[in-house]
Amino acid sequence: MRVRPLLAKHCYACHTDAKMGGLQLDTREHALAVIVPGDPGKSRMVAAISYTDAKLKMPPSGKLADADIETLTTWIKDGAVWPTTPTKAPLYTITREQRAFWAFQPVQRTEAPRTGKWARTDIDHFILAKLDAKKLKPAAPADRRTLIRRAYFDLTGLPPTFAEVQAFAADRSPDAFARVVDRLLASPRYGERWGRHWLDIARYSDDKLNPTEEEPYPAAFRYRDWVVRAFNDDMPYDKFVMAQIAGDQMPEAAQYQAGLGFYALSPEFQDDRVDATTRSS
Repeated sequence: MRVRPLLAKHCYACHTDAKMGGLQLDTREHALAVIVPGDPGKSRMVAAISYTDAKLKMPPSGKLADADIETLTTWIKDGAVWPTTPTKAPLYTITREQRAFWAFQPVQRTEAPRTGKWARTDIDHFILAKLDAKKLKPAAPADRRTLIRRAYFDLTGLPPTFAEVQAFAADRSPDAFARVVDRLLASPRYGERWGRHWLDIARYSDDKLNPTEEEPYPAAFRYRDWVVRAFNDDMPYDKFVMAQIAGDQMPEAAQYQAGLGFYALSPEFQDDRVDATTRSS
């Protein structure tokens, strides 16, 4: 019960996967390179931890406490019992059915089906084809007051003013609605509305949520504002994700570095950050 914690604390950082000096101490078979079960005097590990060999002193950060040296020496003297031997997990094989999953297929152009007069765009044709297959009818067209309110709430989360509703209702030009949408997409409110969705996914908070006192994250607003700005600037998604992982390593890093707040705001919870990265991206 005492040997493994000692090895984990003082040896595993260098002598497991890193294999520094060609040595691993993660299994008994590997450890036999520096121990002779039953004979501490012939075990290089004992010489190293005792600092009796001028060229081999381990750990290099400083000699172990005498009690720890005694523990390892006694363990070797008693036969270096290793209670469990880790086994390698079987190699995971991706099946043909898994490879066929739609998300892993190359993007392909699909011709829109030809449907009724209700459809105005290719997207409408796809929607109407599915409705027809289920013997359903499209909903009636929205009146202009409802239409502009839907656009405002969807794109900015805010209602239009009375004057904006009245102006749209009176504007009968063919591109009236398109101009409303373009104006909303250009509004700073658009990034604030849709950036909040990402901030929720990223588990963002201005505060550390201490139940006993207010404890804000220093400069947390910089990451929040960067996310909002990224949406307003229509930043490509791949750059948006990359900036939050390695923004300081990207070309023109100055415009991406604030994205590193995704990890920097809670460095003590990096496992949670990794979990959020793999679930959200």
